[in-house]
Amino acid sequence: MRTQQTFIKWLEVVLVLVLIYSLLLVFAGTTAGSLFSWFGFGPDESIDTDAVQNYLRLPYMVLGAVMAGWAFLMIQIVRGPLKEGSAWAWTFLVRSLTLWFVLDTGMSLVLGYPTHALFNIPFAVALGIPLLRLKPITL
Repeated sequence: MRTQQTFIKWLEVVLVLVLIYSLLLVFAGTTAGSLFSWFGFGPDESIDTDAVQNYLRLPYMVLGAVMAGWAFLMIQIVRGPLKEGSAWAWTFLVRSLTLWFVLDTGMSLVLGYPTHALFNIPFAVALGIPLLRLKPITL
């Protein structure tokens, strides 16, 4: 089962990177604003003031905290039940990631932030490939 171990490790690495990014949002408040601007979905230049940046630290930190909890839970599921071949673990991970991708990407496109929608694609691919390869035979 060397292939299974490879895809489990792949998922762990990607999820740890998501966890690190999430914690960066929480603990590096001003850096979070810079990251969001760098990725093309920070505040418009016309309202990008110190007051707006200070206010945005709260939603960035909350977003990071939620993402950190989500990534940490997924890491535990990958290291435990998924690694043991549990069909429910695979199903729950795929459903959770699909819901995130559809809502986050759709909302980004509707609100006019295609850069953010594009930002989701590498994460979806990086998590989707190993999950597809780990799909239990019983499903």
